[in-house]
Amino acid sequence: MWQRLARRGACALAWAAVTLTAHAQGTSFVVGQLIERGADQADYARDFMAGAKVAFDAANQSGGIKGRRISLVRREAALNEAIPQAVDMIERDHVELLFGVSERLLPVLAASPEIARRNVPLLAPLSGATSTADNVLFIRPDYDHEIVAAHNRLRQFGMRRIALVTAAGFDPQLGVRLRGSIAKGNAAETLDLYTLTGDPAELAARIAPTKPTAVIVAGDTLTYATVGRALAQQGWYGFLVGLSSVNPQVAREILGSGYSGGMLLAQTVPNPASGVTKVAREHMARMKQFLDEPPSAATLSGYIAAVYLVQAMNAAGGKVTGVELRRALQTRVDVGGFTLDFTRGNRGSEFVDLNYIQGAGN
Repeated sequence: MWQRLARRGACALAWAAVTLTAHAQGTSFVVGQLIERGADQADYARDFMAGAKVAFDAANQSGGIKGRRISLVRREAALNEAIPQAVDMIERDHVELLFGVSERLLPVLAASPEIARRNVPLLAPLSGATSTADNVLFIRPDYDHEIVAAHNRLRQFGMRRIALVTAAGFDPQLGVRLRGSIAKGNAAETLDLYTLTGDPAELAARIAPTKPTAVIVAGDTLTYATVGRALAQQGWYGFLVGLSSVNPQVAREILGSGYSGGMLLAQTVPNPASGVTKVAREHMARMKQFLDEPPSAATLSGYIAAVYLVQAMNAAGGKVTGVELRRALQTRVDVGGFTLDFTRGNRGSEFVDLNYIQGAGN
């Protein structure tokens, strides 16, 4: 553990050194990441940027973006500090693009006239929420699409009795839309809809007797794990399906050693360890070359976003800023067997797969 932390500390110092050197030369392209201080996404955000950094390191080794060296600035902020911190990064650190911002900070930053006036794009926010802001570009589908895609994959697995638990904050019409897709497919299938409004134990007592093969939870890590734990206490051990935002380590801890059901989590990038796609193979090689850490879905997400940025910038000539930078990013790039396409909207990908996670009791 201490070796891992030491490597991360060295990595942080290296980022700072690169930033200072690049500023001194006046030839840098500065990428900034702003994350919420102490939030649940801290580990994911760190790993996301670790994956991005190895892509930027490789690009810098080859001359950067048309001779512009890529430097990184990373800050943490409370929700009420997000806008002044972002503006300071733009003005003082000369950040030209905000990259991988935290989910809870995204709505504030996307709605800020201060950010919009400075024509700074927000690329690859760590969010499956929706945003209509024209300076926000997601490299992943939204949460609704994850749920629909996960449901369709379960049907392909032959599961015909599925329950959907929707937590507060998610679209209550999600279940209605799912039922509509079932009707169109004319499948012999039962979809039971539930809303978590109170005690998970009470909800589990209603779900377990129906014996669903899988329970999809549209909620955060805590909701996912507490619903699964309550179902296990009712004697249910089917497949518990969650969003890509669910932290598997935290979920396993909450589920406890008594949980022996299956854990399936949505994943919005190819399997980082499979080596099936070219980008996954390159990512594994870059992680070993520059950071010596194992790949994960988070590091691959950051790597894909960074490769997209470098290739889009190079195609545009490398010197674009402001409005021209936003236009340069609204393109289509194959990053190595995985395509991001922003020519038809602000969602570059609709890829969703289900990843089996070893449960605590397995």
